[in-house]
Parts: sequence; C-alpha cells; structure tokens
Amino acid sequence: MTITTALARHTAEASRIWPAEVQQSALRAVIDTCACVIAGRNDAAARTISATLSRWQSGTAVDLVSLEHTAAPWAAMVNATAAHALDYDDVLETAAAHASAVFVPALLALAQERKASGAQVLDALAISFDVMNALAAAVNYPHYSRGWHTTLTLGAPAAAAGCARLLGLDTAGAARAISTATSFSSGSKLQFGTQMKPTHAGIAAQAGILAASFAEQGLTAAPEIFEGPWSFETLFGAEGMPGFRVAEERLKGPPALAEPGAWIKAYPCCASAHRPIDAMLHLRQSSGTAARDIERVDTYVSTVVQKNLMYEVPRDEMEGRFSLNHCLAAAACRGSADLADFTLEALADPELIAFWPKVFMHLDPEIPANLAPASGEERCRLRLTLTGGRTLEHTVVFPSGHPQAPMSDADLARKFKDCATGVLAPAATDAALDGLLSLPHANDVDAALKALVPS
Repeated sequence: MTITTALARHTAEASRIWPAEVQQSALRAVIDTCACVIAGRNDAAARTISATLSRWQSGTAVDLVSLEHTAAPWAAMVNATAAHALDYDDVLETAAAHASAVFVPALLALAQERKASGAQVLDALAISFDVMNALAAAVNYPHYSRGWHTTLTLGAPAAAAGCARLLGLDTAGAARAISTATSFSSGSKLQFGTQMKPTHAGIAAQAGILAASFAEQGLTAAPEIFEGPWSFETLFGAEGMPGFRVAEERLKGPPALAEPGAWIKAYPCCASAHRPIDAMLHLRQSSGTAARDIERVDTYVSTVVQKNLMYEVPRDEMEGRFSLNHCLAAAACRGSADLADFTLEALADPELIAFWPKVFMHLDPEIPANLAPASGEERCRLRLTLTGGRTLEHTVVFPSGHPQAPMSDADLARKFKDCATGVLAPAATDAALDGLLSLPHANDVDAALKALVPS
C-alpha cells in the first residue's frame, strides 16, 4: 500500500465513533480557534485578505472579518488568516505547526456550504489532526529546520483530508484530494513576523476545500505523492528525516487529538516564546522581583527557538510576537503577555523598550539540534541577574496550555471572553460561547457562526 493510499484509507474508513476525550478536544479546538478569529478580525493581514477577496463575493459561508457571505474557499482563507493573525491559535507540537487555525475555518466554511452537522465537523477535524500528525512523524524536525512553514506545507494536505471526510469521499477520492493539496504546499519561515505568515494558514485552509472539491469532481492527481522520484520526500526532505513509512505506523496509534493533543496557547505570540515567558512569570511571582531589579536576562534555548525569535528590536506587532526581547520585557515589567502587550502602544512603551537590551539568548548545548518533537527535551532555562549580583534561575519544559500542562475549560472560556472584548457585547459573548458548546448536537453550523457576528 502506498503512503497516499494509507492516509486516504484512514480518512475515508476510520471509525466515526471517537473516544470522549477526542470529541472534547475537538470541541475545545473549535472554541479556541473561533476566539482567535474574533480577536484577529481587525488585524491588518486579515482585513487585507478580506478586502482583496471581496470582489469575488458570492456564496453561503460567512467571512467573519467583513461579515459578508462569500464562497467557502474565500471564507476559509480569510477566517484562517484572522485565526492565525495574533499567533494565539493552537499548535500541534509534533508538526511544529498551527493546526486548528487551518482546519477549523476550512471545515466550518465547507459545512456551511454543504449544510453539514456540527458532529460531522468535529469528526473531520479529528481526521485532519491525525493526518498532520502522521505527516509530521515522517518529516520533522529536519523538514521544519530546513525553513519550511509546516502550517502550510503539512496543513494543506491535512486540511484536504478533513474536507474529504466531510464530503464523504471514498478512499480513491480522498487520495486524490490529499495528493492534489500537496501542490499548494509551500511557505518559508522567513515570513515569520510579517503579514504573510498568518496568510499561510489562510492558503492552507483554502487549499483543503479546493483540493477536496476538485477530487469530488474527479480531478486526477499522482497516486503516490510522498515517496519516490520528485515526491514530497525528495523535494521537501532533509537529512535525518524519519521517512514516510513512519507515517503509516503513526496512523495505527491513538488519535492525534488524544496523543500528543493540541497545545492551546496561553499567550498571543510565537510558541517558541512561551517557555521563556512562563519562566519569567514564575521567577517574578515566586521571588517578588521587580523589573527594575533585573540587570540581565540569559535564556538558554534550542536551535529552533533561536531561529524563530529573530527580532531583537521589533518594529511592529508582528515582529513583537517573534521577539524574545519584547515577550520577556512584557512578562517582567507588566507581569503579563496578553493581547494588550502586543500592540503598537506596547511597542512604544519606554519601560519595555528600556528592558529589551537586557535580554540575551543562547543555545543550550544539552538540547539536541534535531530533537524529536513533543519528546520532552524541548525546554527553556532562564537566569536572571539582579542588582547586586544575585541570580535566580528556572527551567520550563511544558508551558502553560501544553497538553502536558493543559488549559482548563474555565481558562479557555476566559480566553474566549478576553478575545471577544470590544468586539461582542458581554451577553453576545456568552451566547456565542454557548452556541459553540452546543455544536456536537447542532444539525448545521449556521447558528453558531451567526452568534460570532457582532450585531
């Protein structure tokens, strides 16, 4: 059996009866992603994509930025861009990718077009996670370290699998969808800190709908796209890559939403900054140390973290989310890393700017250069040097919201309400959250999405 066929067979034939843990995780992923869409709808990248696509508006899916109805692929592209715009959306750590920001907008838009139920969306979401997790097992970290943005390279075929599941395609149809979607796979990490970075999630979401819809109409594609000459492995691979036979084995394991699970982010910035932020907040709280008492901050991190957090002096909100200097300044000076800490106003705060030069980043020689994702070896050791020479140190392995340190349902509800502040009235926010919580029993998703639209 080819790898493409194995992925397609899982897409088409996996049981639709998921463990309760998976169903709950899928619902939490939808709630979290919708929160991120609400918070990100005013972001410049989301508004640019929405305005550009508005000239082609016609359809049944709602664009949650312009609040107009449009074709499903366009709605998916806009909403996924908004979901990823503030870097507050969840992560599948094995893939080093943002997952739900791609999958949820694609599946909700397609569900609106096809009048699919909430339960069908959650089922398809679990499939997308499984396929991304399997692909990640085959290629990471060498693929990611080479500079590919896996949110798009792996997100497109994984989204196509979920959309194929929602459309009820058989194994042959799902194989065509997955193979077709790899032709959308691209995206350099050099885009991190720019408006193109969240747009990668939009492109992947759109690709998922288009590839599955093309396959539904019979468009042919290479029967095996992942192995052999000119394959995904050949073009996107790197030395040390486990290989795609590992993907087939991964599909036989537990559902990806159960293991490794989705990392629901506690802070609206690059995931690479979350361990350092947690370490700073811990030391600040446990010692009572004020920012004015800190003379120097030394962080010891992996190669991946060092490359991702590339902006020592951030010029705008996007760069701020990829700046260790700014993230730790906010944590030290404000005791937070919230939405308000990644605005132009925050980036102009003299106290934060004065703290930036105190932050130094070093490679931790004890962390493997190509560590296995979600292995527990990724960590951050943070050391503060205080006035007078005293030092404080703390190491974080599993940051807040990580599957090994999960966010509670109550904290997720608080995150949702925080994201909706200034967009939805309090009563409307409660109604929107209640609507999403009832999604497993909804005959269609229209009511839940309508509740996300400001009156």
